[in-house]
Amino acid sequence: MRPYLLLIKPTLRAPLLEQITDPRLRVFGAAFWGKPAGAAVVTLEKRADLLDLYVLPDYRGAGIGAALLTAIESELAQHAMTAIQALYRADEHTAAWHALLAKAGWVQPERMSRVFWNCRTVRGAEWVARYQFRPPYEVFTWTDLSADAEAKIAKRGEEGWYPPNFSPFNRPMTAWDPETSVGLRYKGEVVGWVLTIREKPDRLFVETMFVDPPLQRLGRGFMLVGESTRRYYSGNGNYAYWRVAPDNEPMLRWSRRAFGDHLVDEYDEWYSKKVLAR
Repeated sequence: MRPYLLLIKPTLRAPLLEQITDPRLRVFGAAFWGKPAGAAVVTLEKRADLLDLYVLPDYRGAGIGAALLTAIESELAQHAMTAIQALYRADEHTAAWHALLAKAGWVQPERMSRVFWNCRTVRGAEWVARYQFRPPYEVFTWTDLSADAEAKIAKRGEEGWYPPNFSPFNRPMTAWDPETSVGLRYKGEVVGWVLTIREKPDRLFVETMFVDPPLQRLGRGFMLVGESTRRYYSGNGNYAYWRVAPDNEPMLRWSRRAFGDHLVDEYDEWYSKKVLAR
């Protein structure tokens, strides 16, 4: 397995080598005259996720990529999995990758989001250090949310106060990082939140941000992000990232303007899937 994992993109290779005995992990390899020519990695949980597929340049065009996808589907059938999906970064291989997926019967890929990464130098940004809340505003740690406040937020969500994808209840409370997930109260009422997931000790995913629309226009969402950012980078944080819908022009502009030189990466993320024959 290890020789084939060496073909996987570097950002995945190290964590996969650490999880090499994980029963949820499947590594598929293709060889030519006994030498590794291609590899694919899939995780099997509630769904099947294709994490990567790579064929060495000298062996491309020989059907190895298609053969790897066929082998993956055979494995999934043995586990009664009915679908497989892939979320991947656009790069110089994207066009060839889309052609391979189309031939294999996957749905037309869709550009899902624009991904932004910043680094700990952002703690020196003026807006992060300067803008802090004062009464009647109050910032609190999200995991301290009371049951009564939770019920009120859920009820307001049912009434359309926030879009479903911004709901703070899309994950269990235990999923949110207790150090950097924060809520905002205004005159005692919860009016916003920034919720994060600590993927590694030094890597944070900012999954959800919502502030009551009238307060957004006053820059309160901007300030709440600053509060979460301050908390994260005052510790051992090195990198944080977030996703923005490709048609959300205000948020795209804000991400670039607010973080500027502190952005270390920005790219498109695509999604595709295939429903497997039963």
